[in-house]
Amino acid sequence: MKKFVTAIPLQAQGKLERKHYKAVGNLRLDMEETVSFPILTAFQGYVNPGEHSQIIAIRTDSENARRNFGILEQETAELCRKRGIPYPDIVVIDVPEDEAVTTHVATFRQLIDRFSDGDELFGCLTYGTKPLSEVVRMSIQYAYRVKKNASICCVVYGQIIRNSASEAKDSLVHDETALLRLDEIVRLLADQGVENPSGVLDALLAL
Repeated sequence: MKKFVTAIPLQAQGKLERKHYKAVGNLRLDMEETVSFPILTAFQGYVNPGEHSQIIAIRTDSENARRNFGILEQETAELCRKRGIPYPDIVVIDVPEDEAVTTHVATFRQLIDRFSDGDELFGCLTYGTKPLSEVVRMSIQYAYRVKKNASICCVVYGQIIRNSASEAKDSLVHDETALLRLDEIVRLLADQGVENPSGVLDALLAL
């Protein structure tokens, strides 16, 4: 199953704005609609009409996160109606509003319990704290390494470009999947004891 992992942002009421995200590095992310959640660029680009999928939402225990989760549900429903996509199974992982290591470890464990053999994995690194984004990345890589025939399809990051007055002037969505694959290559090179890993990496990156 195609599974899309995203954290729910903590912006206050009225601060989570829809953006027209322009795709960078992956035209499948391009879309005409405006959305608040970059993960939806991957959702609309990869889920086919009639195909069932799942969104895994990491929701902090706060009023803002609960309200913004409702926005995710609304925007997802709009896209599904327009594209003829079945409304996905939305799984919520509620987490405490703190940065304790034990909290992040518990979140990681809940995430990996949601993955199965054969899953096609998607993630968004835009929202959430830096440790939480790392947990999302680690969980996707775990599933790729451990689950049979699991694949990392697309990991996105939404960027807001601002002018000198801090006003938003453009919105981009980047396909960062290659970075996760590069990490896998580095791990394999280390495991194999390659004597000149930088040379191998240079050759691979030149392809």
